[in-house]
Amino acid sequence: MRWVLIIGGVLAGLIVLVVVVGMLRPKGHVASTRARFTHSPDELWATLTDFEHWSEWNPEVKSVQRLPEQNGRTMLDVVGSWGAAATELTVWDPPRRLETQMNAGGFRGAWTYDLAPAPGGGTILTVTERGEVDNPLFRAMMIFHDNHATMIGFHHALAARFGESVEPVKLETAGG
Repeated sequence: MRWVLIIGGVLAGLIVLVVVVGMLRPKGHVASTRARFTHSPDELWATLTDFEHWSEWNPEVKSVQRLPEQNGRTMLDVVGSWGAAATELTVWDPPRRLETQMNAGGFRGAWTYDLAPAPGGGTILTVTERGEVDNPLFRAMMIFHDNHATMIGFHHALAARFGESVEPVKLETAGG
């Protein structure tokens, strides 16, 4: 019986330690990636904004459906590996900038897609994630999470859609 109490106490102590670590970590993070594509900003924009077909080329997305507009803004129901998330298009500046804000419960955040003509042709696409994780347990687990990984995968998937390959680079990072 004594060993059961000792093991239970150690496990409870570990859980408290993980929660404390999570509480000490910032809720928010910012991470960016950049890649050069051979296709024009207009071509990339057309694919980026064809939301209903994202699941055909983006392995993170299972489906996207348009929802009724809210406050004059386009709303989407994006279903992915994280579950369903209401997503609002907050910036629409073709073919230069698109921003989406998502609420997936324990994770909220925005992805900004900045497209700029590349010298000599093509497009420089910069993707920036600004996210928040409320749950201290999940924030503690973020120690083992690369905030750039999903964006790098996004660049590769988008490039594959165009039959090209890219070499995304990690830019700034802050927080979690």
